[in-house]
Amino acid sequence: MDPSEFDPHIRPINIRRDLGEIANLIEIAFAGQMDAEGRDYLRHIRQIARSIGGYFIDGNTPETSQFPFHGYLWEEDGHIIGNLTLIPVRKTRVRTYFIANVAVLPEFRGRGIAHHLTDRAIAHVKAHKGRHIYLQVREDNLIAQHIYRTSGFEDFACRTNWMLDRGDFAPSAPDPSIRVTRRFKADWLQQKDWLNALYPPEIAWNLPFSLDRLKPDMWGSLMNFLNGIVNRSWAARQQNRLMGVASWESGFTGSNYVWLATSPAWENQAISALLPVLLSKVFQPQKIMINYPAGRAVDSFKNCGMRELNTLIWMKMDLPLEFEIN
Repeated sequence: MDPSEFDPHIRPINIRRDLGEIANLIEIAFAGQMDAEGRDYLRHIRQIARSIGGYFIDGNTPETSQFPFHGYLWEEDGHIIGNLTLIPVRKTRVRTYFIANVAVLPEFRGRGIAHHLTDRAIAHVKAHKGRHIYLQVREDNLIAQHIYRTSGFEDFACRTNWMLDRGDFAPSAPDPSIRVTRRFKADWLQQKDWLNALYPPEIAWNLPFSLDRLKPDMWGSLMNFLNGIVNRSWAARQQNRLMGVASWESGFTGSNYVWLATSPAWENQAISALLPVLLSKVFQPQKIMINYPAGRAVDSFKNCGMRELNTLIWMKMDLPLEFEIN
């Protein structure tokens, strides 16, 4: 692949020199949209920028670097005004990449910079025999959606991140016929089936989600203990029918997570019963994050005191078979 085919303002990220300025660019570009995890991410970038100094070897690539900050920049007059991070996904069996942090300084928008960076990233993946490229875009960012669709990406999912509203709330009274108890081992097979449907592989790899951590066995409990992960699970039942399971996990940076497992047929009743109990029993409920299919059980989440943090459209590009790894 000849770099001269692309705009001369585009160049690869140099981890040793560029990280600090990239962090500043991302902070400005996403001002007003940055959540707790985003702020932690920026702190991490700046910490790496301060620590590597002159000891980091230039010339690393997304495929060889230990840091997930590689990609491409748009530079003019020695200043970085556009960024795209390109991350190899190591959890998948075929070569897959994730595009993130596509950011352009506000005063330079409208010039096609993001589009040029996206096309450069696609060319990089093709040159490295990648098969799939994923990205996320906010539901309200219509300009970015247009850029990605015209570059060849297609929508395949839409997910909402929910968190506890800091304001006062009075949750609606749950259905008295539904009782919430601890999860039993016998609930696991049904819970696992629901989790696989709600967090399929094309979504789960980008979340701190693991069936092994949630499985109720001694080995899973031991591994959670060794890794500093704490989890608890509650089940909602109506008579003898399992309606849903909510599993809470802590031990992550920035947020704690709740993984909901239920059926679309009664997810509203299950969520309305499970969340008030869970929120009353866990430590730091304000740190909870719930990822759930967009547009589903919205009233139930709100009635339990949750608010929408963001809704993200998942997009994917499958590259032609001639780029498949032999």
